[in-house]
Amino acid sequence: MTKREHPLKGEFDTAEARWERTTHEDGSPAALEIGYADNGLVALRMAEDPEGDILIYTPAEWEAFVEGVRDGEFDIETWDDEPIVEIIEDDEDEPAKR
Repeated sequence: MTKREHPLKGEFDTAEARWERTTHEDGSPAALEIGYADNGLVALRMAEDPEGDILIYTPAEWEAFVEGVRDGEFDIETWDDEPIVEIIEDDEDEPAKR
């Protein structure tokens, strides 16, 4: 299936789009691919599953997303330095405390 139809945004042809794979800071391949269609639509997909789901953006949506990334709107704190937390399951035989 090469043509994906978005009910509001139009048709995105995955076979005709120009795809670029994202990279990590060290230059190694990352998980996402960005597709640019001739009609201006932009799509995101998982590189390992090119036939899977894709997200389709209009040029204005894509520009807003890229600006948000540049401005740090989607930055999250890393969990690398957090201590490991052990999850303890409740004992089903004991009555719940209120």
